[in-house]
Amino acid sequence: MSPIISYNAQWAKENISLPDLLSAFGHDPVSVTKHGYEYWYNSPFRYEKEPSFHTSYLGGKWIWNDFGRGDIQGNGNVIGFLQLHENVTVSEALQILRNLFPHKGQGVLWSKVNKLPLFQDISLSQKELGAAPAENNLEITKVREQVWDKSLIGYLAGERSIDYQLAVKYLKHISYTNKKTGKIYQTLGFENESGDYECRDKFFKGILKSPNAEDRNTAKDISYIPGSEKNSVAVFEGFMDFLTVLTLKKVPVLPVDVIVLNMVNMRRRAIDFIKQSNYEHIYTFFDNDQSGEKTTTFFKEELGQGVKPQNHLYQEFKDYNQYLQARKG
Repeated sequence: MSPIISYNAQWAKENISLPDLLSAFGHDPVSVTKHGYEYWYNSPFRYEKEPSFHTSYLGGKWIWNDFGRGDIQGNGNVIGFLQLHENVTVSEALQILRNLFPHKGQGVLWSKVNKLPLFQDISLSQKELGAAPAENNLEITKVREQVWDKSLIGYLAGERSIDYQLAVKYLKHISYTNKKTGKIYQTLGFENESGDYECRDKFFKGILKSPNAEDRNTAKDISYIPGSEKNSVAVFEGFMDFLTVLTLKKVPVLPVDVIVLNMVNMRRRAIDFIKQSNYEHIYTFFDNDQSGEKTTTFFKEELGQGVKPQNHLYQEFKDYNQYLQARKG
């Protein structure tokens, strides 16, 4: 019997290919050089047309640099990428990697692997060959206006405690396929300003490119929802926090404009967007963690006294949705 693998930092650095990880989150390379050992991407941390994100296989592991990052600071390995991309701790990053790549490394019993349905049967290359990435196998096949899948409704109303009737106005029912296996899956989609979809369900968190998009890579971007009161805007880290506010207030729309970052590193994009308007009040709903504090500080430095943080409303919880779950639990 093979020993069970230790899912630690050393395992991640030695076994996880950064191109595989980027592919899992819907990021395609713009160019591949040096026989598959060097990749250039449009940055996964912001919208751009020219690639500035670089990764290469060097010294037995994958490293990365984001040359256009500006204020964004990163640790150039797979764990550091996940910390920045998903706003998580080291232990949370390792858990994500374990969920995505449970069979990576030696000593895993295939009969014991609890693979997520999305990633099963993807062939992953050997470490000694540089762990060249699997292709991006995920493709949207249909976008429905009405969410009908019971498991998605259950995830939204049960696990997330969101009022389904209020949320469906903003969500799409996304059917997508793993092109390698031919299997079809269902997820919830929240459209961003580039037309792509931030997707969530019990098993998958990522971004999928619009089926209408051609000749471009998947785009991380903010989402904007106009309101009737043009002097105020509410800014959320993720769309679940936005839906949380609707659920708590028991309203289908907010009177103010709404911006959803979809990831904290879209903050520069959001600030540039806000500066084009004349908002007197900027209500922020960022997480109660180090990244949320830094983002709040950044907003205050860039936008001044109009920024009004609202994280005191859920001060004992990481985010507003966790507060809602505890309240309903």
